[in-house]
Amino acid sequence: MKISRRTSLTLGTAALLSPFISSARAEKGAIRMLLWDGYADKSWVDDFQQQSGYTVQASYATSADEQIAKMKASSGKDYDLVAVDSASIKTFVDQKLISLLDMNKLPSFNNVLPDFQKVQTATFGGVRYGIPLAWGSLGLVYDKKTFPEAPKSWAVMWDPKYKKRVISQDDANNNINLGAIMLGLSDPFNVKPDEFPKVKQKLADLRGNLLTYFAGFDEGTTLFSENNVVLMFSMGELSAIALQKKGFDVGYAIPDEGALGWMDNLTLSAGAANVDGAYAWMNYFLQAKIGKSMTEKFGYGSTTSAEGAPDYTARLKWAKPPEDLSMRQKVWNEVRSGAN
Repeated sequence: MKISRRTSLTLGTAALLSPFISSARAEKGAIRMLLWDGYADKSWVDDFQQQSGYTVQASYATSADEQIAKMKASSGKDYDLVAVDSASIKTFVDQKLISLLDMNKLPSFNNVLPDFQKVQTATFGGVRYGIPLAWGSLGLVYDKKTFPEAPKSWAVMWDPKYKKRVISQDDANNNINLGAIMLGLSDPFNVKPDEFPKVKQKLADLRGNLLTYFAGFDEGTTLFSENNVVLMFSMGELSAIALQKKGFDVGYAIPDEGALGWMDNLTLSAGAANVDGAYAWMNYFLQAKIGKSMTEKFGYGSTTSAEGAPDYTARLKWAKPPEDLSMRQKVWNEVRSGAN
C-alpha cells in the first residue's frame, strides 16, 4: 500500500489506539475529525491525548467538494469536528451539516486575536457556527531555475512556452475564482450569469496548457516533483514548503492580480457523537503555542499567534461564499471534460 502524507498521519494516529491506551482514555472515546493537512500534527495529538484522555481519529479531505460529499453521506454522523473554509461554510449551514456553537464551552476563544474575533464569515443570523483557526493563500508555486525572479502575473500559467509543465488543483470553486481574477472581474465570488461563459473559456484555455489537475497536497507535490513541472496553482503555502523539504528549489508568489485568501474554521458536526470531545479539541487547538507551531511547521497564518505569519495579506482576496456553487460545479465539470 502506498502511504501518502494523509495516510501516514492517519496511521500514526491510529497507532495510538493500540492496547497501550489507558482505560481512562478508552472510556472518553475517540474524536473523529475531518480536516485539512496540517491541523493534527502528531506532536499536538500526543500532547492532547495525554492531557485529555480522549483519542484522536483524523481523516483528511483533498477539496471542499469531497468534504461536503463525505459529510452528506452520513448527515455528519461519521465525524464530530470538521475544519471548514469560509467560502464553504454557508453550504454546510444551509444543508444542516454543522451545528451552532455553544460559546460558553469555548473559553479558548479569548485566545483568538481581536481582528479574527471580529470576522463574521462563520456567523449567520447572529449565531456562530465556526471559530477561525488558520488562514493562508492559494498562490503560485514556481521553479526558481526556470524563473530566477518570481512571476508577476498568473498569465504565465497560460504561456504556451510552459505547455505540459503546469499543473492546477482540481476544485470547482477555486478555479472559477482564479478565472474571474484573471479576467479582472470586480467580484470573483459573485460571477454574473453573462460572465460565466468568459470564465469557462479562460479555464478551458488553461486546460490545454496543463499537464493535469491534482487533488490534495500530496498528489500536487508528487506531480510537481516527478514530471518536470515548473508552475502550480497550489493549495497553499504548504505545497511550497513540502517541495522545499524534498530538496526542490521552488518559490511561492502572490501575483500582481492578487490571490485567493482562505480562512478555515473549527466546526461541530451536526451528527457529532462526541460533542464534549470536539469542544475539548477546539479549546486545545486555540492556544497561541499551537498557532505558532502550526505556522512554523506548515506555513499557515494562525488566528492565535501573529509570530512568523505571511506578510502579503493586503494582496489577498478573502474568500466568501459563492453566488451559486451548483453553477460553478456545472461549469467546472464542463471545463474538466472539454465540453463546449
